[in-house]
Amino acid sequence: MIYHGEPLDLMPTLDTAQTYPLLECTLSLTHPIDLARLQEAIETTQTVVPQILGRYNLKWNRFEVEPDVATDVVEEYAASHDPGRVQLDVLAGPQLKIQVIHYAAYDQLRLAMSRLLADGEGFKHYLYLLAAAYDGQDLTNFTNERSVRKILAHLRHPHRALPLLHDNAKEAFPQLSGDIHHHRGEATIPRVESRLLRQKAREQGVTMNAVLLSAYALALFALTGEKRLVIPYQVDLRLHGPVAATNIVQVANLTSEMPVAMTVKDGDTLGAVVQRTQATVTQMRDELAYLPPLVEINRMSRALPPQLVRRLAGKHRPQAAISFANFGHIDHTRLNFSGITVTQIYFAGAYRTMPHFQLTVSVYHDAWTLAFRMMGSEPDYQLGIKILKNVVAQLTQWSHEA
Repeated sequence: MIYHGEPLDLMPTLDTAQTYPLLECTLSLTHPIDLARLQEAIETTQTVVPQILGRYNLKWNRFEVEPDVATDVVEEYAASHDPGRVQLDVLAGPQLKIQVIHYAAYDQLRLAMSRLLADGEGFKHYLYLLAAAYDGQDLTNFTNERSVRKILAHLRHPHRALPLLHDNAKEAFPQLSGDIHHHRGEATIPRVESRLLRQKAREQGVTMNAVLLSAYALALFALTGEKRLVIPYQVDLRLHGPVAATNIVQVANLTSEMPVAMTVKDGDTLGAVVQRTQATVTQMRDELAYLPPLVEINRMSRALPPQLVRRLAGKHRPQAAISFANFGHIDHTRLNFSGITVTQIYFAGAYRTMPHFQLTVSVYHDAWTLAFRMMGSEPDYQLGIKILKNVVAQLTQWSHEA
């Protein structure tokens, strides 16, 4: 079967040389999971999202699913042999891999999903669907909404030229030498601190996204000396065309971006940068600055083959070296694996080759997890850890300021 891709599925393919199109989720369970039941749940979710077991055809932007072909999605490992990462070839398929890592009294799951099939919010939609299938819920009447047409019709956005996204300076990260390895980093902001942060943000009239983005920029300035940054700010288009039906999931690419230009000055406090960032983001949102890339790619896709669309879009939309993604809150009430509690869960992006670097944030039970995935040297990794620690320190200090 052939499932044609949507125009927004092309967005993650514009920079495959530096960023492998993958999303990762790690969750810990209180008890071991039933592998046979997990496999059945995956097969059940395929009735709603058939593309997960297919391969991606880069030339034609489509997912090709061969019927009755067994595909290994689940991999088992003992904790002592944990590979630490998922290897997933999205061009060969499937678009999903799940590693089950067995510990003495519980299991840890590591899921990887193709960024060509879903964005961060779409990945969460699939995770909720998988939990429902594992719990034995009937998914017969569930449908997956991948099209952006309804959202565009809802917004009725006029045609505008694509804004230029000037690439970050090459000096954004120092060029470090050494053996290249896969690295991962995480840092947690506990519930008490996160509640203080949200309260402070409300008092200041700013969003947590603006706060996180500002702390990120200040950390980059402190550690690299880079004063001028362009950091893509993600906008979930689902919020503009919400689906009311409970039997509709959106495992799709429905996220657009705004290139937020940020300047950090000597002596800047986080509070000062947050106010400037919030003003910039608010103005760009009011101007619907996140829609032109979508409108343009949607328009070109109707008349041009995917390869030509990529070439034209890539000329107007060079990828920023520094990026940020907020996966948002993970709803614990929708993670019911038949009574097995999820004690911890967080999301991360793909492994990026330095100097390309992405900071991700996800929230579970009010605790924030900041994470990165990287291909680089040991000094690269140490720099990434310093960025995480710097961001956490700034946020903690700001939350306690009078």
